[in-house]
Amino acid sequence: MMTPRASVKCLLPTLMAASLASPTAYGKSEILEGQSGTVSEVGDVVQIALPAAGLIGALWIGDTEGAWQVTKGVAATAAITHTLKFGVERLRPDGTESNSFPSGHTSAAFSGAAFIHHRYGNAYGIPAYAAAAFVGGSRIWANRHYMDDVLAGGSIAVMTSLYFTDPYAQTDLVIAPSLGEDHIGLALSYTPGLAGNKGPRSEREKSHDWGQQDKPLNNSYTLMIGGFDTDTNYIRDKQETGFDLNGFSKESEPNTYASALVNWGMGKQQYLSFRFTPLEARDTSVLNQDIGFNGKRYAAGSEVIAAYRSWNLSADYMFNLMPKSDWIVNVGAGISLIDQWIRLDDLEGGNLGEFNDFFIVPAAAAELGYRFTPAVKASLGYRITGLSDFDSSAFWGNVTYQINERWAASLFYGQLEQTSDTDEYYNDARFNFAGFAVTYSF
Repeated sequence: MMTPRASVKCLLPTLMAASLASPTAYGKSEILEGQSGTVSEVGDVVQIALPAAGLIGALWIGDTEGAWQVTKGVAATAAITHTLKFGVERLRPDGTESNSFPSGHTSAAFSGAAFIHHRYGNAYGIPAYAAAAFVGGSRIWANRHYMDDVLAGGSIAVMTSLYFTDPYAQTDLVIAPSLGEDHIGLALSYTPGLAGNKGPRSEREKSHDWGQQDKPLNNSYTLMIGGFDTDTNYIRDKQETGFDLNGFSKESEPNTYASALVNWGMGKQQYLSFRFTPLEARDTSVLNQDIGFNGKRYAAGSEVIAAYRSWNLSADYMFNLMPKSDWIVNVGAGISLIDQWIRLDDLEGGNLGEFNDFFIVPAAAAELGYRFTPAVKASLGYRITGLSDFDSSAFWGNVTYQINERWAASLFYGQLEQTSDTDEYYNDARFNFAGFAVTYSF
C-alpha cells in the first residue's frame, strides 16, 4: 500500500537552503567525495586520444573523406553535449558544478571510438569501444558523473557518428601514401562506380551497393533523454519511523532521465527488447525530528544528504499480434534486474547508513498503438514486474515520426512505481518522466 504522504510530512516539514554547491555543503560526506588518481588521469587522456587517433589515422592512410567525417562527427557531438550541459544545468554528484548531464569526457571518447568502428570495422572498433567504456567508467568512479550522464554521452556520440560516417572505401577516388627507397609520394586510384550510388544518404541506403541485396531493418537502437520528478519516495527502516525523500530540498534538481532501448528482430512477428534505465538523485534537508536508518541516528536540526539509485536492466520476448495491420498490438514476457542503493549521511560526513540490494524479477509487457500514416504513429505501453520483495509497474506513451527508413524521432511521457519490501527496509517510490527519443534502425 502507498503510505499516505500526510503520515510523513510531520517528519520533514522544514526545508532550509542547504546548497550542495556551497563550500561548506560538500564538506566531508562520503556521498560527495570525489576520487582522483591513475584511473581518472588515464580517462582524461583517452577521451582526447580516441578522436585524435581517428583523425590522425585517417590522414595517415590518405583517407581525407574519413578525416572530414570524424571532424564533423566530433564537432556535432561536442555541440550537442555542451548545449545540453548548459541548458539542463544538472548538479554533479560531487556537488561542485551544474554541468553534469551528459558526460563530455564520455561523448568525446565514444565519438572517436564510433568513427573508428563505423569507418574501419570491428577489428579496430571493438578495442576503441573498450577504451571509451573505460573513460565512462572512470567518470563514475571519480564521482563526477551519474550513470545516465555517461549513457547519454556515449549514445549521442555513437548516433552522431552513424549519421556522418560511411564505411571506408565508399569512394571512387582512393588516395594512399606511396613510400619507396628513393621516393615519397601519394598514390591515386580512381575506379568509377566503386562506391556505388552517389546520391543522397537516403538513396544510398536503398541501393544495391557492392552487388549486395537490400536487407530488412529489423533491429533498432533508441536513446531516450529528458527529465524525471519524484511524486513520492517513502523509506522506512523496519526498526524506525519512516520518512519521504521527496520532502528533502531540491538542490540537486533537475533530475535527468536517460534510457537505452535495443529491439532485435527475430522475424516478422517476434523480437527481443532490451532496456537499461538508471535513475539517480541526491538531495539535502535539515531535519526537525530524529530519524534512524540502518543503525545510524540523525538528530533534529542536523543537515543530512540522501543518495538514491535504481538501475534497471530488462529483457523481454515480444510478439506482434497484428503484423499486417495499422494497429500495433505487442505482448510479451521477460525479466528485470534491479540494483537499488539508498544512502544517508550527515552533510559533514562520518555517519553513513546505507541499504544496497539486487533484485531479479519476472515481468510481463504489452503495447497498443496505431499507425496513422507511414510516417506517424502513437502507442501506449505497460510493463509489470513482481515478487515478494520487489514489484514495479511502468506506464508510458509516445508519438513517433519516421524521418526516413533508418531514423525516427519521438516524444514520450511515463510513470514508474516500484516497491521494495525486504527484511531490513521498505521503500515505496513513484517517478514521472518525459522527454524525446531518437531511433536508428539497422
